Amino acid sequence: MPGFNVIFIISIVIFVAMFVFVLLFMLSPKMRGKLMSNQIKAMRHMTDYSKDDLESMMSNLGQVSVDTKKKILDNNEDNLKDIADRTANIHKDAIRTTVSAIKDGIKDTKYCKYCGEIIDKDSKYCKECGKVQ
Repeated sequence: MPGFNVIFIISIVIFVAMFVFVLLFMLSPKMRGKLMSNQIKAMRHMTDYSKDDLESMMSNLGQVSVDTKKKILDNNEDNLKDIADRTANIHKDAIRTTVSAIKDGIKDTKYCKYCGEIIDKDSKYCKECGKVQ
């Protein structure tokens, strides 16, 4: 059984080496730093090596995104126009209301002391209730 003894000894050596490596890795910041540094260098090399592939993939994804958006807009053009028209009408009404409120505020007006109706600031009589101001 000499072959078995050699395999057994090699297994023990590998086990002890792994145990020492894990122990060093856990206790030594310098060892962790070296390992991380090697991983960063490997990542940098992989990124440099595959830069053209990454750029090609990003270009293809961008084109797919543009094509998809165009297709969605083409398929829903009538609905989008209807939404835009409705939104414009809502804004138009809101703008009219705002402009009217501003115009009313700019006029020299006041409220009637008796009925609360808006009257000209220099009016002596209310045009609604006829009372003297």
